[in-house]
Amino acid sequence: MKKIAVVFAVGAVIASFIAAGCAKKAASSSEAISQAETMQTADQKVDYLVGQANAFLNSKEYDEAIKTAKYVLANLDKDSQEAQGIIEKAKNMLSAEAKGMMDDMKKTMGEMAK
Repeated sequence: MKKIAVVFAVGAVIASFIAAGCAKKAASSSEAISQAETMQTADQKVDYLVGQANAFLNSKEYDEAIKTAKYVLANLDKDSQEAQGIIEKAKNMLSAEAKGMMDDMKKTMGEMAK
């Protein structure tokens, strides 16, 4: 009986990792959150949403990454280091993009002044 419980627990853990790792990227943070709400445990939800937030980050959808990570912190795991790191990375990337745009604008304005 104890062996069956252990096998079942291991199977559940493996299934949750497969579900979190193999899931395709949601179209938006709202869609990701809706999908997470169908999951049974808070840990499964956190794993899935952190994965989605990273997918948004990798596809340069920084606002969606931030929204998803903030949902994790506000509703599932207020101490999630992964969610906090995603927010920090996304904000840094947004800042770098804004700086790049400003630099481009200054260069264009300088060339127009010549």
